[in-house]
Amino acid sequence: MVFEEDVQTFAVGPDGKIVCSVPHMKRIKKVIIERDDIWLLTANGSRKRIVEGDKFMPAPPPTTYVVEKLEWSPNGRRIAMSMNVQPMSTDDTNSSSGGKQVALLEEEGGEIRVSGSKERFLEDSWDAAYLADDATVVYLTGVNGMKIMRLRPSEGKAVALFEGHSFDSITWDTKRNQAFAVGRGLSVSGRTALLQLDLVNETLREIARVEDIRGKVIVSPSGKRIGYFENGDTIAVVDLANPQKVMRVRAGIGRFEFGRDEQRILLKRGAEEDKSGDLVWVGLQDGSFRPILHDLTVRNFHIAPDGESLVITDPGKRILKVFPME
Repeated sequence: MVFEEDVQTFAVGPDGKIVCSVPHMKRIKKVIIERDDIWLLTANGSRKRIVEGDKFMPAPPPTTYVVEKLEWSPNGRRIAMSMNVQPMSTDDTNSSSGGKQVALLEEEGGEIRVSGSKERFLEDSWDAAYLADDATVVYLTGVNGMKIMRLRPSEGKAVALFEGHSFDSITWDTKRNQAFAVGRGLSVSGRTALLQLDLVNETLREIARVEDIRGKVIVSPSGKRIGYFENGDTIAVVDLANPQKVMRVRAGIGRFEFGRDEQRILLKRGAEEDKSGDLVWVGLQDGSFRPILHDLTVRNFHIAPDGESLVITDPGKRILKVFPME
């Protein structure tokens, strides 16, 4: 399948549906604003625009919003949309509040409002995701660090989780109601550690101490393995059943995801995540490298949750393409 639009970000749902954002520029008086459309694509090739930028954020006032991340709920019926909102001032229009905000959407684009809230979106919030019940949302907030919040929109009350703990990075695994984080350990020494967070019972456990970790933790499809970069170019994989035995492979820096069998990872090589690079399968047991897509470079990629397909965006215009997985 090919979707010939400039796709800025996308997410693949558990049933293979793809939600993606397409930016559009518009001049209003002396300013140029961006408003992203949201499209829903299905495996049979159908496509539908579920959010139209000009209707979603009408002018006046002229307001730019850029979608930074889209996240399907575990059952594929709701979407958490993290965006950057920037009101633009003109000669006769005063700017209003902006910044990182989260909009909650139904599968067909209808907005889900927070009960009792005067605000349309979750303000000063980012990286939102639904838990397994498809009714509870977790997200990050905070100026001086990453604070985890949990909210059930139908009830309207947000609760701060893990107060008193400091995290450097957090990766959601919401279909299992958990997250993995890098933060200060639970010991008196306060050494950096990998942590497993229970987002329902608000408990955490230390998985392993780490000396050098770069970027976010990556969770395998089963949730039983986690991987991360250490020392710049080495991928470390930890089995939660035996966290003391760490599997390591030299691969070079980049961004990666686990394959369905969890015996290999798909790596987009390159030091900068938003730059284009080629894709290679890296064997975790033997350290083998096997390029795919005939060494073509891609801007972004995701392996579908069922492991059956690969979704990529091209360099340049960022046309979205779906290939059967090798």
